Parts: sequence; structure tokens; C-alpha cells
Amino acid sequence: MPKYLVAYFSLAGDNYNVGVVKVGNTQLLAEHIANYLKADQFHIVGDNKYPEKYSDRIKQANKEKSQNLRPKLISQVNNFDQYDTIFLGYPIWYNKPPMAVYTFLETYDFTGKNVYLFCTHEGSGQAGTFSHLKGVLSKANVSTDGLVMQGSHARTPGAKQEAENWLKKLHL
Repeated sequence: MPKYLVAYFSLAGDNYNVGVVKVGNTQLLAEHIANYLKADQFHIVGDNKYPEKYSDRIKQANKEKSQNLRPKLISQVNNFDQYDTIFLGYPIWYNKPPMAVYTFLETYDFTGKNVYLFCTHEGSGQAGTFSHLKGVLSKANVSTDGLVMQGSHARTPGAKQEAENWLKKLHL
């Protein structure tokens, strides 16, 4: 029986197009996937605290991207080797995943792992990140048939069904 991990980056608080929320858009989507698969979850959190105000957050995210920063993760995945398949979720920030996602990818050995990508956005789609991350994870089996969802849609009842339909299409 395959062992699944759903790893995701998501921020609560002030989010674009949805206001102040207790649970981030990508986390909602990650929870749907994890519940369906009965998978373990790992919230990717860097030691770089983000401001509460959305406009300040995006300024910080852009600065981190331009400086190619790698925030230190505040927690680690126990026994990463036990997972056959990793689902990796993130919001699109300036056409890339948040920099803590890169820290996560560089922390663990993905050799031979099956990796499925999912992301939330507010208009950019996946912005080429699926192909980009396939290159970053060149030793893994990365599917570019990922799930792309508008962040505000992740908050609707239809999001759960959309996530389940994607997983069924992948035969999982």
C-alpha cells in the first residue's frame, strides 16, 4: 500500500480576493486531498514571519524571490523515506512558489518519489511552475498533470469535488 504525504505552503490572515481568513486557500485544498487519500500532512512553514497586511506580504515575498532566499523550516518531516508519493501544494507568488517551498525541496531526497503538484492562484494559473519544478526535482517522477485552482474557489463547496475528481483521474 503506498504511503502518501501532502506537503503544502499556505498562509492564513489577509489573503488576496478573500479577505482575512483563519485557514489559507492552499491549506484548504491540501486538506481535501489528504482526507481523500488518508494521507499524512506537512505544513511547510519558514522562519520568516510574514506581515499581516496583504500588500506588505507581497512586498516581502517579492524581496525573498529577488534575493533567492531559503528560509529555514521551523519543523521537519519525520521519516521522509517512508513516503512513496508526495503531493506538493503552494500558492503562486510572482509566478513562482514561495521560497520556503524551495527550502523543503532542497531538504529532502526525492529520488524515485512520485510527486504530484497542486497550486492556488488568483489569475496567473500555475504560471509554468509545474514544468519548472519538474526540472528542480529531476530525480523524482513529477507529474505535470497538476491541480490548478483559483484561491477564492478553494473556499467553495465545489473545491472538494474538484480535488477528488483530479485524484480519481490520476487513479489514486
